[in-house]
This record gives sequence, C-alpha cells and structure tokens, in this order.
Amino acid sequence: MTRRRVVAAHILRLEGVLLLTVAGIHLAVIPELRSVLVRNLDRASFSFAWPPFLLNHVVVGILLIPIGVSTIFCASGVRAGERWAWRVGMSYAIAVLTLPAALVAIMDRHYFTAVPFLTAAILVGAVGISMAWPLIWVRRELS
Repeated sequence: MTRRRVVAAHILRLEGVLLLTVAGIHLAVIPELRSVLVRNLDRASFSFAWPPFLLNHVVVGILLIPIGVSTIFCASGVRAGERWAWRVGMSYAIAVLTLPAALVAIMDRHYFTAVPFLTAAILVGAVGISMAWPLIWVRRELS
C-alpha cells in the first residue's frame, strides 16, 4: 500500500463526513425555511409552494446521507487499491462537482446571501474538488 492511497483514503473519509454535514444542514434549515415562507407568502401561495419545496429539501438531504456514508466506505477500497472503489468515488466526485456549478447557473445571486445556502454550496464545491484530485492522484496505482 502506498502513501498516496493512504492519504487519498483519509481525504475521502473526511469528504464523506463533510457530505453528511451538508445533509444535516439541508435538513436542519427546513423549519427556518418554512418560517421564511410563512412570513413572505400569502396563505394560498404558501399552500402551493411549501409541499414541493419541503419534498425537495427532504429528498436531497436524505439522499446526501448514503452518498456521504458510501464515500466513507469506498475510502477503504481506495486504500486497498481496488478499482471499484475508485469508480464509485469518482462518480460521486463528478456528481458533487456538478451541484455548485448548477446552482450558480440557475439560481439568482441573491440566494447566495443566505448563510446556510452559501455554506452548503461552498462545502459541496470543496468536497467535489477535494474528492476528485486525490482519486486522480492515485488512479494509476489501482488494480
């Protein structure tokens, strides 16, 4: 086992924890987001907007949990030099990297002034970048 794979595995474990943190943030801000919508929308608009908004937030938050956990698990495969773990990690890295790019492309800039939103976007971007580079770094060492 090379030092590169050990370092890459540690980084992947950390990134898995960061993804779990983003999931927690995503789920934790739901009550605050509800309060904001209640204060800013009339009753009919809130009744129309809240259910799909809530569904989206819950689904994304929950789906980030298995991605974070499986990223932690694939770290041991990368450490052992297993190619499947590299493929899993790289597919997550690419998926995670697309998220902040998509947010910047489709969201109005004023949304980025909300601290939880900005924090989650920055964490996801950092995780995507720091997930990809160690996997690229060890790629040739995997069987």
